[in-house]
Amino acid sequence: MSLASSLKAGAKAVARVMVGAVSPRLLRRVQLGRAQQQYLREPTAGPRRLLLEPTTGCNHRCEMCWDHSPRLEKATPGRHMPFEQIKSLLEEMAAMGTEEVWMAGRGEPLVHPKAAEIFQLVGSLGMRSLITTNAARLDEELAERLCEWGLQQLSVSIDSGNAETYARIHHGPPEDRARILGLLKKLSQRGEGKPALLASMVVSKPNCTELLDFVREAIEAGVSALVVGGMRPVPFDSTDLSLGEEDWARLREDLAKAQEMADGAGVELRTDNIRPAEKPRAQTWPYEEMACFIGHTFTVIDVEGMVHGCCTCQNRLGSLGEASFREIWQARPYRMFRQALREMPSMRLTPPRCECRHGCGHVPENAAIQRELGFEFARWVGESDFTTRVEVARTLCRELGSVLPTPKEGAEFADLGPDRVDEATRRDAARLRRLGIVVGTGSMDGAALFEPQRMVAREEFEQILRRALSAAEISGEQAEGLIGASGPGSGHPAEPVTRKALEAWVGELARLVAAPR
Repeated sequence: MSLASSLKAGAKAVARVMVGAVSPRLLRRVQLGRAQQQYLREPTAGPRRLLLEPTTGCNHRCEMCWDHSPRLEKATPGRHMPFEQIKSLLEEMAAMGTEEVWMAGRGEPLVHPKAAEIFQLVGSLGMRSLITTNAARLDEELAERLCEWGLQQLSVSIDSGNAETYARIHHGPPEDRARILGLLKKLSQRGEGKPALLASMVVSKPNCTELLDFVREAIEAGVSALVVGGMRPVPFDSTDLSLGEEDWARLREDLAKAQEMADGAGVELRTDNIRPAEKPRAQTWPYEEMACFIGHTFTVIDVEGMVHGCCTCQNRLGSLGEASFREIWQARPYRMFRQALREMPSMRLTPPRCECRHGCGHVPENAAIQRELGFEFARWVGESDFTTRVEVARTLCRELGSVLPTPKEGAEFADLGPDRVDEATRRDAARLRRLGIVVGTGSMDGAALFEPQRMVAREEFEQILRRALSAAEISGEQAEGLIGASGPGSGHPAEPVTRKALEAWVGELARLVAAPR
């Protein structure tokens, strides 16, 4: 921050203190007006940061990867976004005021045949670039050019403490590990234009005893931050990758030592999302106390050109094949997404198809914005009438109880204790399990993952209705006719279902199911 900017920020802080001392009510009105201008009205500019998935292809087959693990029956196909589409998108977003382009996603960004041209284009448009990579295709010449084109951050996946484990996990040449660490070392010694250097490790059974070796070598390589995470649930058998109680006990000790090593070297250690995968997640979360503003500051575009609100959200807010990004950014689905994010403190609910409770990398940014605004959103945001997962379960079982399968003994909510779920709801949950629907959290079995803390989107709700009717042995064609006749409404799939609409739709569906066919 420049001296002028620092003086200006300091003057504003002093002014706020003085106004607050004279009239706290006036200060609150000023703060609220500022918040409304910046984050409660529709943005006049584009997002500050874009996460772009240029490709789903990858040159590694990491064991714990959702998309390319050799354990998958069918890996994610390797597709590249056409360069002309990327060029058009980046030019549009630069004109809208976007400052940073983060290359990441389901593939390795440097596998894209036009990877160098993409980074050069980002720099020529006056934007900064970030990349998450395995660095197998990153040599000294390309790294130097990336820095010249405005590379702000280089995050490299290493996932090991030695070459043998690296090869076992990444299924890449073991000698790549030393080469990559050497490249990081050279970049750390670069003068002007040196990017922030991050090294990451996903902890699993094969590497859990190597944390301190990873930390020591990464620090020696000159990284500015270390990212240590835990495995998320994966769609294949990962029993041999999961940590046992003894592993977790040792890991806790090693994490404490790693923190000391990082502190001593002046390196940041991030361990936000590391926890036993089989343990229930915390019932409290940051967004009970603050709003989320990524609907104003951040966006994600995948290789198919679909626009998402966040990297932890599966909602689809629009397609570049049907509209420009500017049109999608200003359209109703995105406006509703922003509203849902702002209302999280009062509602205690995540938006449709968002997995914020698994962990959120935007917490520091949101906290900084919240501190800047100087008040708590939870105090004045009104509660909206959105439907939750528990309400869907209860309504389906109440209205369609005569046609749903009887409960299977012993089935209940996955991670919810007796203090949170009554016996009637447990019986409803057991009945829905017979439909292949998982009610609760902490499991990847079944056809859908239900979280009571999430809103229900229209698209998801119709999928639930189809599954319920299928379990009642109603044919697919009949089910589609019944769902259509019950008037589930229209609108974008990400639009949340209200409680009033839920009762009306399921009630009408129950009447139609009961009628002679």
